[in-house]
Amino acid sequence: MTYVAKPFVAGTPEALVIGQTVAAFAENLESEVIAPLLPKYGLDNIDPEKWYPHQSWFNVLKDLNDTLGEGADSAFIAFGRKVVETAVMPPEIQSIPDILNALHAIHHLNLKNIPEEEGYQIEKVTDNHYIVYHNTPNPDTAIYGFLWGLAARFKKPEEMFVVRQLDTNPKPEICRSAFEVKWGTSKEDIA
Repeated sequence: MTYVAKPFVAGTPEALVIGQTVAAFAENLESEVIAPLLPKYGLDNIDPEKWYPHQSWFNVLKDLNDTLGEGADSAFIAFGRKVVETAVMPPEIQSIPDILNALHAIHHLNLKNIPEEEGYQIEKVTDNHYIVYHNTPNPDTAIYGFLWGLAARFKKPEEMFVVRQLDTNPKPEICRSAFEVKWGTSKEDIA
């Protein structure tokens, strides 16, 4: 049976997330928005090196989503962009294709006890156009921000890029949603 992630539901009851991810999100939001939610779910005093129940983290995100409504989208996008700025990446990652091809492995480095199918599949359309199949419980808006932040970090200085969520999920049997990432030196490259 194929595993397709459900929004805000950890892949297994034993799933764990590294504190660095939780801390990056908490530090990116207005403290009055996130502060009351963290202790409610046992996530106060976050140690970046410690592992926390992934479902507790999704309970915070779901609560935030329900509380802020559409305003949660901008918070999730900002988080996705921010987490990339400080993330430690292997030195061999030097380009957008490098990072896109490493997404699944990076996802599994930051989480424990999750299904192998949880994460990302990548399809190369051309040398500067990839499709990213997203199969994580994270909100789509956070994934959009994450992919945007990765492209911004790993593009060459002369390059521009675009990240778009596809209107229709081409592979619902293996993922929750799909995004295209395109980059190049002209507007025609990213059209």
